[in-house]
Amino acid sequence: MASVGAESSVYAEAPSGWDRTAAAPASTGSAALPSRDTAASTAKTNGPREAKEVQAFLDAFFAREDIRQKAGAIAVSVVQGGEVLASKGYGLTGLTPKTPVDASRTTFRIASVSKVFTAAAIMQLVQAGKISLQDNIEKYLDGYHLTNPFGTPVTIGNLLTHTTGFEVREPSDASYVMDDSQKPVSLKESIFEQFPPVVREPGTSYMYDNFASRLLGYIVQQASGEPFGSYMRQHLFEPLGMHSSSFSLSKELAGRLASSYDAEGNPIPVYDLSPREWPEGSMISTASDMALFMKAFLNGGRAADGTAILSPESIKAMSAYHIAIHPDLPDMTYGFEAPALPSKTNGENIISKGGDILGFSSLLWFLPDRKTGVFVTYNANQDLRDEFFAAFMDHYYSGHPASFETKGFKPQSREALAKFAGLYSDLRVKLLTRVEVSGTGTLTVSDLMGGRHKLRQVEDTLFIDEQGKPLAFKADNAGRIHYLKYSNLYSYAAKIPEHPAGFPDVSENHPYAKYILGLKALGYLADDLSQPFQPGQAVTRGAFVQAFNAVWSLPESSHPPAFKDTANSPYRRAIQAAVESGLLEGAGGGLFEPDRPIRREEAAVIVFRLLAGSGMRTPDSTAKLVPGTSKWAVEAVSSAVVWKLHGPEVTESKGLFDYGPQRTLNKQELAALLFTMLLPD
Repeated sequence: MASVGAESSVYAEAPSGWDRTAAAPASTGSAALPSRDTAASTAKTNGPREAKEVQAFLDAFFAREDIRQKAGAIAVSVVQGGEVLASKGYGLTGLTPKTPVDASRTTFRIASVSKVFTAAAIMQLVQAGKISLQDNIEKYLDGYHLTNPFGTPVTIGNLLTHTTGFEVREPSDASYVMDDSQKPVSLKESIFEQFPPVVREPGTSYMYDNFASRLLGYIVQQASGEPFGSYMRQHLFEPLGMHSSSFSLSKELAGRLASSYDAEGNPIPVYDLSPREWPEGSMISTASDMALFMKAFLNGGRAADGTAILSPESIKAMSAYHIAIHPDLPDMTYGFEAPALPSKTNGENIISKGGDILGFSSLLWFLPDRKTGVFVTYNANQDLRDEFFAAFMDHYYSGHPASFETKGFKPQSREALAKFAGLYSDLRVKLLTRVEVSGTGTLTVSDLMGGRHKLRQVEDTLFIDEQGKPLAFKADNAGRIHYLKYSNLYSYAAKIPEHPAGFPDVSENHPYAKYILGLKALGYLADDLSQPFQPGQAVTRGAFVQAFNAVWSLPESSHPPAFKDTANSPYRRAIQAAVESGLLEGAGGGLFEPDRPIRREEAAVIVFRLLAGSGMRTPDSTAKLVPGTSKWAVEAVSSAVVWKLHGPEVTESKGLFDYGPQRTLNKQELAALLFTMLLPD
């Protein structure tokens, strides 16, 4: 699936307070949250100071064999105040044999680090009085009106802090252009063909949002009267001297682009994008160009020649957190997010921005109080940046390890903690987290990617696990626990109602109620609650694919259909998206048979391909099945039984499981399959 940003993986791999009040919703009109207490800063080390020492540290780190195995081409810059202490390349570009990476010439796709520059452009327009952070975004949408059932408008400030309340929208694989004959869509077309509805009150929740950043780029275009790419070049790159930076891949920059490779080591062709310029992630740059930006950012917004790129007020706004689920677990500034490794900040105030795009990963971070900036980019989708961040912070700022402990706090009783218990659904990827009370001041938390952990309470709404990783809860205006933030640092997870409304034919005591009503509470069922659900109705192959794609936020594809019989199907775009993601094969003869009822074993195979192929679950075919499963489906069906991806329709007798592989899947069984695949093990 397409990815943009470190945050694009299901959970942050890599992808960081101030006064101790509860974090309020982002308020674009009020002052930013104050910075972390630095009273103990005199006890900390001074950070990087001498160019020779910094370069020796970098040389030693990137010479490590384990690091060399993760990327073949790497570029890094370190800035302290107004001085570039290091700007170096490591490895080979792959463009020609034995061509070393040159920090000033070798270009990389920096992915979601692009968002920092889009945010900077917005701040420039605020400075110029052309827009306001409090503006309703509809002002810039050519008469388009959002689907927003709330009385609160979506503002530009909400876009910057990813607190819009939008339903998730992500770039699809079709957004990567491998064929030169394919014509990219315009920025405007890409926005209005998939504009999401507002499904949560704006300003009340955080969900990392590529669409919001793309929309910011469109607003730059609308408010300035200049094409987005032209604006960025004339108002940011040229004044800063960033001559090797662009939001579109020119032939000249492509000629200097480091080659990248997939997980099997195969070269990834140089690709274009649709639209060609992604405000959220298409920027190309060099480590030396990024050093110029870091110098200006740390110098009150002024370029080397004294030109004011950003005002000190804008720099301050971009450096301060404006939303946080808890003071010790912040979310977003204007353009930056909290570090992916909060336990490795070593007590320092840090703002960061990571990025992933096909074949490239990057990380930019600042220590504003220390006037220090660091940037690293490389030609692989690996966690190298995490290791570099941890090593850098431990090397230069090891005197004050991060701690979320609060002295004198008395953990609450089991009864008091009961308000936290329940299932929570990630706003971005919809995986479920289960929270259980396990004792006084302790919770047990499990999710599909992070496993099972025991956490102890250190504040009213803050807990830490065995590894020191924090979990924070947030209550709604009525005091009910509404959100948590834990495994996925790039999104809150919302608590699922314990007693959702039912359908006329699906009451709370229905054997499939928890699956059907659970999916309805998650927003995956469009069925009207006032009408019968018809739980025994057969599900077609096309309808299954559409429902499956919706759960995993797989965007529809606009590409021509791969099958001869799907061109006129209402599910054609969903089917094509699943084909492009490697989840589907046809029924033979170039057909898909979208209107044929899907057999249970066919559905199991599609689910298996995603869960096993993504690494979310380990294949396990140890469940013994009664005869009847097709050979090509045995591993998937057996794994589905082991993973408990079913409802009460699957039975067991004398050690053999009857999955009913040849039976038609019905709506209640589909609900059980979709809901259980989101649950923790």
